[in-house]
Amino acid sequence: MEERNYNVVLDRLPEAGSRPEVLFRQAGDGFLQVEYGSIPRFNLVDSFRVLAVNSAVKAKKTKGLFETVPGIRTNLYHFNPEVLSAKGLIAEIMDCEKKIADVKEIEFESRLITLPIAFADSETKKAVAKYVKEVRPNAPNVINGYNIEYSALCNGVAVEDIKRMICGTEWYNSGNGFWPGGGFFWPLDPRCAIVVPKYNPPRTWTPEGTVGIGGPCLYIYPTPTGGGYQLFGRTIPIFQFSQKHPLFKDSPTFFKAGDRIRFYEVTEEEVLKIHRLVHEQAKYDYDIKHAKYKVKDFLEFYNAPEVQKGMKQLLAKQEAGVKAAPKV
Repeated sequence: MEERNYNVVLDRLPEAGSRPEVLFRQAGDGFLQVEYGSIPRFNLVDSFRVLAVNSAVKAKKTKGLFETVPGIRTNLYHFNPEVLSAKGLIAEIMDCEKKIADVKEIEFESRLITLPIAFADSETKKAVAKYVKEVRPNAPNVINGYNIEYSALCNGVAVEDIKRMICGTEWYNSGNGFWPGGGFFWPLDPRCAIVVPKYNPPRTWTPEGTVGIGGPCLYIYPTPTGGGYQLFGRTIPIFQFSQKHPLFKDSPTFFKAGDRIRFYEVTEEEVLKIHRLVHEQAKYDYDIKHAKYKVKDFLEFYNAPEVQKGMKQLLAKQEAGVKAAPKV
């Protein structure tokens, strides 16, 4: 039988200035994956570029393009191959990409959403207890019936430091995924970049509104589901299937790629009260501010000497914490 070599990379743009190499991959019939950087890496600037190109391509209203799924360093384009060829779509994307002179010039629409959070609430504690009882009785990531002490240990800091970091930065959504309505959030202040391993194996149940972190990524569980992120607490509804509340009138999901969220601590009673207001009375007013996010401002902040110093200090603490924390 004749051997054939298949190459899913249909085209590429070479690295140029602030742009990494861009790979265009066939991802099945009617799907094209665009990846920034041929070597896997974590760089928020890549995601900012993904969003800028994504908006420009969608503004073209190209016939045959159904939807896009932006991520931290990729974008998945869903198209009708009977109307739009992969080659034609690549040409449209390349045209938008080449118009970005420098990443510093990128601006995109971004909502700042302020959310209350109750740390170590009773519902998420039930999820941890259920895990210990039914899945892993001696789970090393469960200390005093919860995960926040283990997370502090992994990062070489105190529990109060973990709370301060969660509430001390804006968390940027690179895109939605895992579960309908969920967003993948990353800290814009590197001094708040908590990193923790995931559950091993995952939980079978997580309450609606649970806030957790896996690796460096924060996630809010939109509905009850399984999951593997270390749990910190609970926030208010971000998904409503009934669409009773005005916020969910056009879609049962809340978050969009490019959103930013900021947390502030409240009691569990306050979070439960808001859950009732949203789901039963549809009366709660979400705190949402609309703005343009400027990558130039982010880079100036990120590269400031005091920020870089704080980031290095945290990395040193995390290195020591990883050695001290039991492996999951």
